[in-house]
Amino acid sequence: MSSLKRKDFRLLMLLGLGQTAQVYLAEAPGLGKVALKLPKKEVRQNPKLAERFAREVTLSLSLKHPHLVRGLAGVPLGEEAFLALEYLEESTLEERLHRGPLPREEAVRALLEVGEALLYLHEKGFLHQDVKPSNVFIDGGHYKLGDLGTLRSLVEGSPEYAGSPRYLAPELFLGALPSPKSEAYAFGVMAYELLIGKRPFRGESLEELRQAHLLLPPPPTSLPSRLDKALRRLLAKRPEERLDLKGFLEVLRHPQGPPTEPQEPKKPKRFPFWRK
Repeated sequence: MSSLKRKDFRLLMLLGLGQTAQVYLAEAPGLGKVALKLPKKEVRQNPKLAERFAREVTLSLSLKHPHLVRGLAGVPLGEEAFLALEYLEESTLEERLHRGPLPREEAVRALLEVGEALLYLHEKGFLHQDVKPSNVFIDGGHYKLGDLGTLRSLVEGSPEYAGSPRYLAPELFLGALPSPKSEAYAFGVMAYELLIGKRPFRGESLEELRQAHLLLPPPPTSLPSRLDKALRRLLAKRPEERLDLKGFLEVLRHPQGPPTEPQEPKKPKRFPFWRK
């Protein structure tokens, strides 16, 4: 995985404390500053949790896309397990939204970039499962999808899923298997949030959120008609009626309709020499 060892990293500051790992700002020879993810002791000693962390290390180092947070080094298993990720000094998209809504142009750019990263994961046979603004990182005016610890294979048959109830597709509340269509729905909730300035479905409890996702239509928007219709199709309650992610991104690029093909210039008529 890497010639670097855990001891090669100098810890500078605690960045975050999760249920399974601590994340530090650290530095190491040849890498400079990184976000260093260290699994907790109980994770390293639990075979299922240790395997999940090892999977995150392996996938973070093997999956490469301009809009995925880059994995730089790692050791998947054992007492020396770690994952070093590129350190992005700017805030997450969630933190940015706390300061106010994004300008429309910026919101569209964020959605296109994260959407392309998601399509890449789907093409590689994976679902992210936890698409939301707190897992999107800002990097010099561009956006990167992070936290690959929730990735699952498209062919995995387990009904277990990860993700926030605020972004969860209706069929997952009812026990269906996660799919690219359920991921498209989560992306749709985030798209509504970025384009309109608030999430389409709200609730103070898990049950209220469940009922909102299952029963309520998204509130009206002032988006261009074609984009509004596409967003509503992306948030369809039934997965078979839902617009796929690739189709939505195409509408996002051209909300007024596809660009018209340039017309070939008309060639001047050429008459036979005997008519001159």
